[in-house]
Amino acid sequence: MARGTYDDTHRKLLESAMRMFMEYGYERTNLRDLCAEAGITTGSLYRHFDSKEDLFSFLVQPAVDEIRELFAYSEAACEQALSENRVLDLWNIVSAESLVELIYRHFDRLKLLLRCADGTPYSTFVNDVVCMETDISLKALTVAKAKGLIKAELPSEDEMHMICHAYISSLFESVMHDYSKEDMLRYIHTILAFFSGGAKTLLNL
Repeated sequence: MARGTYDDTHRKLLESAMRMFMEYGYERTNLRDLCAEAGITTGSLYRHFDSKEDLFSFLVQPAVDEIRELFAYSEAACEQALSENRVLDLWNIVSAESLVELIYRHFDRLKLLLRCADGTPYSTFVNDVVCMETDISLKALTVAKAKGLIKAELPSEDEMHMICHAYISSLFESVMHDYSKEDMLRYIHTILAFFSGGAKTLLNL
């Protein structure tokens, strides 16, 4: 297959997959119908993707990868802040604008993950993100407590999980309700002020 034809078919497949996954969800999307909408045969599809799951993964994995990279950066930045006893900086590791930029850079991918991933390995996406946030938060607070930077009792793992779930869900509301980027740039400051203020009150900081 000529390169130009291959690339054109690949583009059509991705466009049709995005539309159909959005409309029907992963489980109800039929590959034969998807190929018909793209104007190709099912045989052509398998020159590009091994399966429907492989196709879905290709669409959403860039968002998952960047979120994981953000958490890896955040964990390292928390460790650096605590090594210098800068406990209050734990709530300023990632800027509001950076969070919004990530969300809107992957807006459609996140919409697939949040709305259409049932039946895929990504069906636990939100919980996976919450668990990463919980793990990093508890590790940082435990270190801060051991260093004497926090005097208050730390929340339990279950309590921290619930708090982190509320926080992550509030960020993803922009995707679930199709908020504009301009609106979310305003809302994000309220969200961060609410959660960081609550955390500092809870920990007597």
